[in-house]
Amino acid sequence: MDDNRPNALDKATSTGLILLAVMQGVALLALHLAIDHEHWVTADLRWLKALYTVTLALPAFYLISMERLHDRLNFLPLLLAPLLFWLGWHLGWAEQTPEQPWARHQFTFAFCVALGVALFILALFFRSSAVSRTWPTAYSPLLNYSWEFVLTLAQLALFIGVFWGLLWLGAALFAAIGLGFFETLFSEPMFIYPATWLVMGLTLVMIRNRFRLIQSVRQMGEALIKALLPLVALIILLFFAVLPFTGVQPVWDTGSASSILMALMLTLLLFFNVVFHQTHGPSPYPTWLRRVILLAVVLLPVGSVLAAWALWLRIDQYGLSLDRLWAALLQALTAAFTLSYSVLLLWRRRAALPALQRANVGLALLVAIVLIVVNTPLADMRQWVAEHQVKRLLDGRTTAEAFDVDYLRFQLGQPGALALQTLVESEFSQSQPELARRIELSLKQTERWSQEPLVDTQELNDVAQQFKASPNGASLPEPLLNLLVEQNSTCLSQTEPCQTLQVSSDTPFQWLIFEPYSAVGNAYGERDGNWLLFGHLMLLGATQAQDDQTCQTIPTTDDLERITGPADVYRSGSCLYNLRPTIENARQQLSF
Repeated sequence: MDDNRPNALDKATSTGLILLAVMQGVALLALHLAIDHEHWVTADLRWLKALYTVTLALPAFYLISMERLHDRLNFLPLLLAPLLFWLGWHLGWAEQTPEQPWARHQFTFAFCVALGVALFILALFFRSSAVSRTWPTAYSPLLNYSWEFVLTLAQLALFIGVFWGLLWLGAALFAAIGLGFFETLFSEPMFIYPATWLVMGLTLVMIRNRFRLIQSVRQMGEALIKALLPLVALIILLFFAVLPFTGVQPVWDTGSASSILMALMLTLLLFFNVVFHQTHGPSPYPTWLRRVILLAVVLLPVGSVLAAWALWLRIDQYGLSLDRLWAALLQALTAAFTLSYSVLLLWRRRAALPALQRANVGLALLVAIVLIVVNTPLADMRQWVAEHQVKRLLDGRTTAEAFDVDYLRFQLGQPGALALQTLVESEFSQSQPELARRIELSLKQTERWSQEPLVDTQELNDVAQQFKASPNGASLPEPLLNLLVEQNSTCLSQTEPCQTLQVSSDTPFQWLIFEPYSAVGNAYGERDGNWLLFGHLMLLGATQAQDDQTCQTIPTTDDLERITGPADVYRSGSCLYNLRPTIENARQQLSF
């Protein structure tokens, strides 16, 4: 039953929210059909991402935060429309390059998460302002609405999932008796979008009008978090206690310890705010346990320093990457919370909770602003990373051979491609012809894993440059190059030359070619005047079990020696290899 509370949604607001949800579904359907029919809007990712951003974000903001339909304050979020369009436009620009109009990057996921968190925070302030008619400065309403938003979204997602699960079960049941109409209907966009968003609007209104249910779930959640908070605090305190004895080197060696520590720190901050949200009244814990929890919170800046130290070591060694820059941003925002909490708890002591709550209000706005700014051209982290990687190359901190051309080309989108274009036209590239060649080949690629040759296969000199032969002075014979062209070798579609080894010992094959990212060598040799692929040389292990790990890290050498016996096993030093023949080679042996 509805709970008849005074601030329940009135009929006009309920109807307005349902209509808004249906309109959003229709708009998304229009965009879907535009993609299917290759409308001009979808040919440019800037337009497409901008329209999707506005269509998804702005109605969702209203659906979750609108308090009364007739409030004049409802015009205020319309100011978000040009901002959202700009953010989506820039995302489309970053993902789209002239050679890759439909490039797939991981940018969209990070964009959705960052913008979702920012809009969630702004929706809290808007909802509080709509209820109180003033700019929210109190922490308690914001906390209450955050619980309501989270639980509403969780119940909404659960209901929509069950709704579609039942539809597909019904469709499968009818299809089993020969009635495939429903299965076809439920697969059509013309049904999916209107039906889903109509149900979403009805469900959202129903959930928001049952405030007591949300309150009950919140009380249960708070009770569970209250029980778990001391455990999280104890884990962090024990970690800090044993760290002086183990040293910080194990943290650097594992590579994941700092990420785990950050996750625990964020969990502690979240649980602390859930439990200690009342400035008056009895303490939720005994005095000694409360002090243990507060001590863990006070020591959180130590964890921020450790995590920042570990990240800095990686950046200093390998330079900036997009993942490391996002990690640095997350650590900086987390450090703002941990340092504020630690200082206020030590300074204000018993009166710290009101100060912490005021700090939370300001820090929440800071998080929202930062997450929006980093998705604008004003602070595009992709461009920062591209400029940093190029600067390391020019400064000599990264060698031309180690410079990751493919990372800039395919992981940084438009900013990376523009940085490579500028670099290949610079005086530095003119003094590094091999690097310039790699950049030019990379800019020719339309897809990261395309199998199309990047060189003129009619020019064997160009083909030969796709292979780096060793020992020095060795070169692949022309018949072998022709065979590689005929087989459309993966090496011809790579910007990095394939490592090639001329075998000096008496083996059936004379050349080993290692394709990119593969430890398996393709064994080529000459038989009766014809070149063919004999098979694939794979590492078995070492002559002594304790050397197995060593053999996995050292390259194959040219002094391969066949071991006498029924198996096709070869030895190089203490490492053992097995030649697995191709089916063509096996058939030729049968013909002999």
